[in-house]
Amino acid sequence: MGILGSLGMLLDFALGIYTWMILIRILLSWVNPDPYNPIVQFLVRATEPVLEPLRRAIPPMAGLDLSPVVALLGISLLQRLIIGITHGGMGGGGLAALLVEVIGLLHLLLTLYLLLFLLRGGLHIHSWFSFRGGRPFRINLGNPLIRFVFQATEPVVRSLRQWVPTVSGLDITPLVAALCVLVILSLLQEAAMRFMAG
Repeated sequence: MGILGSLGMLLDFALGIYTWMILIRILLSWVNPDPYNPIVQFLVRATEPVLEPLRRAIPPMAGLDLSPVVALLGISLLQRLIIGITHGGMGGGGLAALLVEVIGLLHLLLTLYLLLFLLRGGLHIHSWFSFRGGRPFRINLGNPLIRFVFQATEPVVRSLRQWVPTVSGLDITPLVAALCVLVILSLLQEAAMRFMAG
């Protein structure tokens, strides 16, 4: 691999991490996070230099801030360009490539949300088993990471809770939400494969 390939891998890795930071920031915009949470403050400080100029250039559409979506598409296209330059050859082009990037972005965002639901479901199960074993366990919402997981998933969990019964006192709503996201992910993947095939 030469120096160019190594630099390309390093840049691609850094852009991948930044992509995840913006995705988490998008999730934060869906909830009302604690602005004093150190994780929230770090994400805002790290992503605002990219998002703020885009926000000024791109007006909101139907009240939605499109700057994170544009930033993610730009980063994804930049990653594709870097890989194309360092490994030779550029795949895809035009509108089809852009649509594949949008589907990939949705897939990434939903995968992150799936992980948050699974983490919350795991905390519920651990708490339930501890309670059944006579060792009461309280979920520490003072922990910034756990608080973020609950804040990000609560809108969906709250809306599903009215239809999902508890099982022997265990709230399985986060796991049902994770199952719903899995179904959406498989439908999205199937749609992407059909689009790329024909």
